[in-house]
Order: sequence, then structure tokens, then C-alpha cells
Amino acid sequence: MGSWFRKIFSTGGSLPADRANRDAGPVTKDGPATQDEQGEPESLAASLQRRPLLHRGGHLAGFEVSAVTATSEPAEVASPAAGLLQGMADTAVNGRVALATLNEQELSSPSVLERIRPGMLFAVADAATPLSTQMPWVQDVRSRGGVLGTLAVPRAGASFVVLDAANVTISTLLNRARACRTAAPGCQLVATGLRTIDDLEMALSGPFEMAAGLFDRVGQRRESGTLSPNVISLCRLLNRAMTEPDTRVLCQDIRGDIDLTYRLLRHANSPLLGLRRQVDSVEQALQLLGRQALFRLLTVLLVARSDSRPTAIALHELALTRAHFLENMAKQIWAPAATLYTTGLLSLLDVMMQQPMDKILEPIGLTQESRDALLHRSGPWHELLELARCLETGQTEQARELAQPMGGLPVAQAAMERARHSAAAMAAELRDVWHED
Repeated sequence: MGSWFRKIFSTGGSLPADRANRDAGPVTKDGPATQDEQGEPESLAASLQRRPLLHRGGHLAGFEVSAVTATSEPAEVASPAAGLLQGMADTAVNGRVALATLNEQELSSPSVLERIRPGMLFAVADAATPLSTQMPWVQDVRSRGGVLGTLAVPRAGASFVVLDAANVTISTLLNRARACRTAAPGCQLVATGLRTIDDLEMALSGPFEMAAGLFDRVGQRRESGTLSPNVISLCRLLNRAMTEPDTRVLCQDIRGDIDLTYRLLRHANSPLLGLRRQVDSVEQALQLLGRQALFRLLTVLLVARSDSRPTAIALHELALTRAHFLENMAKQIWAPAATLYTTGLLSLLDVMMQQPMDKILEPIGLTQESRDALLHRSGPWHELLELARCLETGQTEQARELAQPMGGLPVAQAAMERARHSAAAMAAELRDVWHED
């Protein structure tokens, strides 16, 4: 079944142009909507938890999907398992996978089987016997493109094994992985519950195909020395974009960076923005985009250039997801959407650059609210960042408490789903614009 994994991940999770344009919408889009980009009702989005799955190639492979079990606002779906499959169908698109744990009874249910699509991975919770093709439900799942695995122990017929690292050290996890590999050489391995980005990367550099865990926490920080000249230059331009009163001077600064000029013009003419006229100069780009949009683009480039980690591509998209989420929630806390977007985008820079956050932000002129949230973990914007972290890691009850004064948990979870779609589309577009060819 290794060929199936190679095939589904060969695209790196990129989105076709028509899907990217539909999902991303205008760059200035903000505020909550009544349903997400795929038409998924808010009640369904609010009933699910999605935790990012990182691939050994460094990109975002998909999501580990589970149902919210304790809620005072139950989802309006007839069957929890059927509702889970609806959410998985929305996740398992364009090279992405959706991983969920179900038992044999749930998987053999007609209401579940009819919703199974390619890209769905099912860890069978009670698989004590081989997953034999003689079992009708096994044949049905596979005929619809589903992939079956087991928890902790490989079984005959399983295509993958999920190993949970929540209560073990990374060394114990790797030992268990080696034992699984010995027992079932052709079985793919998936790790969940890892506690730091360092553990995630160690698992992915070893025997694991995919891994999930706390990607915004580091183990032992390995600082990479001083900030690079490119990063310092971008930070200075970020400040000039907000403080230089003379537009001609600002344009001259940008034109002094040939690579930045090329990528800025390429972005201004990309389908992502949908401008009706051809942009062929820095002056035109700045006139049409405005200073705030320029600041935003420079911030995105700063994040995109932070590639010192093996998982940098995934972290870039996850940072974009936070940015869109904070932007979507701006109306709930009466805060400026553009500034919240920047705050969310910068929130993973210390992990990505392997530098202290205060050192990274020193040359960037941010608002006090942003600095409090990113440096001091205080203030209302910090609470919004904490809400994003809880939604990322499936900490539903903590998210419910944080979301209460911000419109409630369903509003926050639906905003996160819209953010994921927008970030995936933008990440695919920006990889073509900002990264080296």
C-alpha cells in the first residue's frame, strides 16, 4: 500500500487554480460567514476537531479528524460517525488526507460507507483480528477508496499503524515504530500526540510517514545565530511601509531589491488578487495595493523565507491559517482585521526561525497589542491566539471557554474552517510567486 501513499502525496497538497481562486477570495476578505467555502454548515464544522498532519516531505499532508464528544451545543447531524465522514470528505481533497478512528460497527454502517471517498484513512479501533478481504465491510471501504489501518499494533491486512506519543518519550515511540516495522515491513506509520516540533521532525526523519502534535512548541531551542541579511532587510522594509510618508522614497527602497521587485510585480499580476489592469511598476503596485496590503505581503514573504526547518512549508501554511482565523474573528473583538492578520502570521516565526521572538520582532514596528500577544502572552489578542491554538490541537473545552465572549464555539470553529481553506489556496498561490523557481 506504499504506492497509494506516494500517489496521494505527490501533489504536495497544492490546489488547482479554480479551487484556489474560489477558496481564497479577495485578499481583504474578513469577518465570519454563515457557512464555509465548501458550503459546509456551521453546525457540522462546529461538531468536528481537525489537527494538522505533517508529511515527511515537509508539507501539510491533511488533518486528523475527530468528533466533539462533550458539547453543550450538539451538532445537528443524525449520526456522529456520519457527520464525521461529511467533515472528512471536505478535508480529503486535492492531495490531502483525512485520518479518523472508527470501530468496525461504525465502518460497516451503510450511512458511513456511502460517504467514504479516496483520501480517507480509517484506524479501526477494535481490530483484534486480521482485516480480511473476506469481510464484506472491508471490501466495501476499499472499493470506495478508503484505506484501513490499526492502532498501536499492526494487523494482517492493515495499510498503516497509528502510534500515539501522548504518554511516551520520543525514544520510546521510535522503539515502538521499529518493532512495528519489523513485524510488518510494508506497513506505513503515523504518529500522533507529539509534544514539540522537534519531536515531530525527528519522527518524520525516521520511520513515520505522517505525524501530528504541538507544532508551535519547541524542545531544546537551537538558535541559528544572527538574523540573516535578507530577514533584516525585509524587517526594515516593513517599518518603512508603515512609517515612510514619501511614497517615492518607499518605491525607491523596494526597487533597490531586484528579487523583491520581481516577486511583488508577479504577485500584483497574479489571479489571487484579480486586478483588472496589468501592473508593470512598483509605483503602480503600491498605488493599487496600498500600504497596508504591501505591509501584509512583506510579512508573508518574511514568513515564506523562514525555511530553516524541514517542516517549513507546512509551518508557513499553518501560520497563514492563524492569520486568516484572526482576521475572520476581528469583528468579534472589535479589532482591526489587517493588524490581527499580521499578528497571526508572525506567531510561528520563533519556531520557524529558531530564534527568540523578541529578537525577531525587534526591528519590526508592531502595535502594542500585537507585541503583548506575541512577546508577553497577554491582552485580548493573546486570548484570540490561544483560541487558535486550542482549535488546532482539539482542546475543545478550553476553546469553548475562550470563545464564549467572542461569539461562541460554533462561530470560532466555523471561522477556523474558512481560514484553513483560504490558507491552503493562498499557500499554493504564494509558493509559485514567492519561492524560488
